[in-house]
Order: sequence, then C-alpha cells, then structure tokens
Amino acid sequence: MRRIFGIDLRTLALFRIALGVTLLWDLINRAQYLTFFYTDRGVMTRAQAIDWLAPERLSFHLMGGHPWLQAVLFVAAGLIALALAAGWRTRLMTFLSWLFLLSLQNRNPILLQGGDTLLLLLLFWSIFLPLGARFSIDAALDPSQHDGRARENGYVSAATAAILLQASHVYVFGALLKTSPEWLPDGTAVYYALQLDSLATTAGIWLRQFEGVLHGLTYYVWFLELLTPLLLFSPVLHLPLRLTGQALLIAMHIGFAVFLFIGLFPVVSICSLLLFTPGAVWDWLARRLRTEERAGLAIYYDGDCAFCYKVCLILRAFCLPSETPIRKAQDDPEIRPLFEAEESWVVRDFDGRLFTKWAAVNLVLRRSPVFWPIGRLLDLGPLLALCDRLYRVIGNNRMALGAITARALPVREVRLQASRPTTALVATLTLTVFYWNVLTLPKVSYEAPDFLGKAFHAFRLAQTWNMFAPHPARSDGWYVVPGTLDDGAQVELFTGRPGPVSFGKPEHVARYYGDYRIRKYFSRLPRDRYKSQLLNYARHLCRKWNRYGHGGERQLIRFSIHYMRETTQPDYAPDRLTNRDLANWRCFPDK
Repeated sequence: MRRIFGIDLRTLALFRIALGVTLLWDLINRAQYLTFFYTDRGVMTRAQAIDWLAPERLSFHLMGGHPWLQAVLFVAAGLIALALAAGWRTRLMTFLSWLFLLSLQNRNPILLQGGDTLLLLLLFWSIFLPLGARFSIDAALDPSQHDGRARENGYVSAATAAILLQASHVYVFGALLKTSPEWLPDGTAVYYALQLDSLATTAGIWLRQFEGVLHGLTYYVWFLELLTPLLLFSPVLHLPLRLTGQALLIAMHIGFAVFLFIGLFPVVSICSLLLFTPGAVWDWLARRLRTEERAGLAIYYDGDCAFCYKVCLILRAFCLPSETPIRKAQDDPEIRPLFEAEESWVVRDFDGRLFTKWAAVNLVLRRSPVFWPIGRLLDLGPLLALCDRLYRVIGNNRMALGAITARALPVREVRLQASRPTTALVATLTLTVFYWNVLTLPKVSYEAPDFLGKAFHAFRLAQTWNMFAPHPARSDGWYVVPGTLDDGAQVELFTGRPGPVSFGKPEHVARYYGDYRIRKYFSRLPRDRYKSQLLNYARHLCRKWNRYGHGGERQLIRFSIHYMRETTQPDYAPDRLTNRDLANWRCFPDK
C-alpha cells in the first residue's frame, strides 16, 4: 500500500510548484478578459450570474461589478498562488487558492471545461497533504530538517490515495464514457476532433491528411486511458509500469497541446501526473546532482542575526543539498576576521575560496541545479551593480527585517500526519467521489441522493470526465454579427471591423476566436440551454457600444447574430455549412 498509494515528499513539492505556476498562468489568461467575463460591463452581470447560479454555489467575486474590484481579487489570488509555489504557510495558501478558484469559477461557470474541474479538485485534495514538507520556505524553517530529526521522504495517507485515484479517474472513466462507434470499432474519433477548425492548431490541420495515423491515435488514446489503473497502480512490476504509464500519458497530453487548442486541460493533467513520480527518480537525480562543487559549499552567517540565519536556511532549501553546513561566523577562527572586516556573511567554495556579500549569494545561485541561469544572469555588469546595492540595503536593515520575519517566517515544524477525524473524512470523500463517477457511466441508471448532489455541486466535487465522449463533436463554426448604426453605417460587432460584413470562413477559425475561453463561451451560446446567455451577450453588445464605447457619437441601433455552423462529414467529404440566425436585436426597442 505504501508503495502503490504513497507519494514521495519531494514529488509533493514538485506538484506544489507546478500547481502554483498553473494557477498563475490561468489567472493571467483570464485577466485578458476580466471586464468581458467578470464585471457588470461584460456578458454576465452580477444579477444575471445570481439568476444563473444554483443557490448552493456562492462567489465573493459577486461582491461588486467594477473592474477594479475584480482586478484586486485577481492580484490577491496571484499573490496567494506565488506563496503556494514558494511553500510559505503552504496549507493555508492551498486552502485560500482553492477558495479563490472556487469563487472565480462560480462567477461565470459558462467558461469552464475539464481542466478547470480537475484543477479545483487537485487543490481540494491538496488541502489535506503536506505539500510544503520539502523544497519550500516552510521546510527550510522546520527544525526537524536541521536538528538531526530529518524524516523519510516516503509518505502515505488517505489523502495521497485520494489524490492519486482522482488523477486516474480522469482516464479510466473518460475511456468508459467513450461509447460511440467513432472510438471503437471505427477508430475515427481523432479524425472528427481534428476536423473541428475552432480546435485544430496548424499542426493539427497538417495531421488531418494522415488517415491511418488518425485511426491508430484513436485506438492508442482509448486503450491507454482504459489501462491507466493497471499502469499506475500495478503491484507487479510496479516501478517500470508506473514510469511507463506516466511517460505515455504525459506524451499524450503534450500531443493534445500541440494539435488542439484546448487550453488548460493538458497543463493541469500533466500536473496531476507528476504526482506519480516515484522516490527512486529523486534518489537517482540526487546521485547525479551530488557533485563536488555542490556538496563542498559551507555557509557562515552572523550568529547575532536571526534574519540572516533564516535567509541561509531558505537558500539552502532551494539551491543546495540539505546537508550543506550552516555555521556561525563568530565561531570559526578562520572565517571570523573576514566576517568582521567585510561585515558580511561568508560562503566557502569547494576549493577553499571565500566569497562575501552579493558574490556569495551569486555563488549559491550558480551552484543550484535549478537557479544557476539566474545566477549567471545576475553576474552581468549592470545587474551586478544593482544587486550589490540591494545587498547593502538589506544588510543595513537586517535587524528591522529580523523583527518582521519573526512573525512572517516563524520557525515551526511541518505537520505530516493528519488527525483521525480528517483521515476518516478524506477516506469517506474518496469512496463517495468514486461512487459519483460510477453514476456517470451510461448504463448506470441510479441517481445520487439530492443532498449529496447539492453538497458536491456546492464544493464542485461533482465531476464527469466526458471530454470527446461519447464521441467528438461533429460541428463547430464562427460568428458573424452585422450591426447598423444610427447614421446607417454597417459594422461587424464580433471583430469590431467596419462594414461591409463578410460571412466567409476565416482563414484560421481557432485564431479568429483568439483564446480557448472565448471559444468555449461562444461554442455554448447556440445551444437551447444557454438561450438566456445569448440574450445577455446581445445586451452586452448594446452596452459596450452605446455606453462604454462610441456612445454619444454613433449609436448602435440594431444587429443580428449569425452562427455559421460547419458539420463534419465522413471520409473527408466537404463540410455542410448552415447559417443559423440566432438573434435579431434592437438596442432601442421604442425606435
């Protein structure tokens, strides 16, 4: 059980960093459309969002509709994600990251896709895991890491089993939901997926021509997903099968990212697969990275400066082997004269050379297997002078910084083991999530109890891994929105270009949308379920032009929304094109 459902603490650290970076990337991507998707000036005002949301789904992003408030919340979430990646107060930052993402997703759920669901679920299970036990600020300040009580890297708990099973559910239930002939026996699913011009990248369009390859890839994806539990959890030949399964699945997601514009999903999926990295990989890396240059460093700090000691611990945690000695400069008769003369910490290199001030910081960075490029960069002339000045400022204020870091960077032990009630809760949720996934299968007619559905939807534990299931979509298209101004001029509102309006197919439909969230939003508007959202979009176009755009000069009077729908035909036959007139709208009904 420890080998199959355990996770190395160093793997949890890698996962934490990947999770924090992914959250930042997601926030930056969403921030491009902050006004459009998350404010009262956009396509879903607060009143419309409240009408759309189920009562159990709450969002503090609905506190206000001004862009500045949403910007503040985005910046706060970004800072929390940075703190998570760095491993500062890790458990608290994990919970806050989950809470902010839950609120953000509830603000406009029409944008969500499988990657969003998986990211939130990974954050939820991570709340119960010691993500900060290695390669983190928390670990650097953990007394057990440097007082002879260093703990093993192997770690197993109910939460490790929960998050590993959650990661595997995406594949095995995804395969079981792919029930159409396009997957088996026809093998045409990848063909249909790549024929969707709004999804296909340039590489995907090129790949379309190889019919035999597309058949092979269809079978490869389906069988790999179905065999995921065997590859990742097999007790026999565990290490080679897990490494093989991890490599194949990561390669599959890289292929998705290369050939399809599907946004967050491949990135988050690769994050989840990092959890299966066994400790043997870290042990092998440690042996390869344990060079004389890295292992031979020693650090000497001002013994009267608690801030200095903490900085040394943090630098060691991120850059150097854990056994690198950190000593008081005053206690070494050889180091003390240089320490007093330079009023600086001292770093001894493997060959006996001594470095002080910023040169010592730069040496530590250059010995790091990760941060050495930064060390090389900061060694350049202009940056070196700036760093020297920064070092002097910090050194002259180290006592004041010590008072701040006494509260911000307390020395405390990272707790590994969860309490019995927490373990029982995680185990119960793990079984319930599996049960929920079973209920999503096509031949299962039983429904979850109402109270469970409300609870799972409130915390977004509800999940259905039906990407390209039961079959890939057969149609997609592009929008044409011709509008008429009060002076009779024509304008194309979707692109913002002045008339005449063309209904012709864009050269590259995926680039026409510009971003996968924009595409996801507009791909849903033609469906009957989202009719109210189509009306919200129409109202937004009037507000955008008349109140926030060109109002006062040339008013937008009326427009129509057309969806040029292309339906893919079998065997490379020409697509069938349909002009769907979704709406005809007047901004001033009384005129």
